[in-house]
Amino acid sequence: GYYEKSNIVVGLPVVWGFLGLGYFLLGDFSMALRCLEMGHKMHLDIGLPYFLCLYPLGLSQVHSYLGNLNEAKVHAEQGLNLAQTNHERYAEGLSWLQLGRIVGKMEGSQLRKAEEHILKGMKILDELETKPAYAQSYLFLGELYADAGQKEKAIENLKKAEAMYQEMGMDFWLAQTRKLLEMARI
Repeated sequence: GYYEKSNIVVGLPVVWGFLGLGYFLLGDFSMALRCLEMGHKMHLDIGLPYFLCLYPLGLSQVHSYLGNLNEAKVHAEQGLNLAQTNHERYAEGLSWLQLGRIVGKMEGSQLRKAEEHILKGMKILDELETKPAYAQSYLFLGELYADAGQKEKAIENLKKAEAMYQEMGMDFWLAQTRKLLEMARI
């Protein structure tokens, strides 16, 4: 509301994007999509190239949780291309993670390709010392291995993610990790 009243044109789209990510974390995927789409349109309208990858990345994440994997993959690839074009290493790392997660979940998934994507993102995020995103690397690797039936590798990576999320107090991702750990142990 304050940004709209102040007419801060450059910041308003980003606020909508982060609001969308907040709704995602709350589990309100329809509001998350609406906010991310609104922020994306506004950002395109003002014509600034930087931080533009926020929206495709967020849209990819929401669509992947809704099971719309083809849509999620298109957005993840778009986010990766924008991040690389604009030299946004953090967003590039997140894009590789997201793309790997999606490739691993798609029908006829290619385990090696998915693993390679996640490891590329993991390397970038480790170099940048971005602990929350780095923890997500372990979560997505664990999920990939669990889906592929590689129980030991799944549990090993999920335990690393769990410890990191617990230490950081990141409840949403901690709950996601524990759900996957429980399923991997069965």
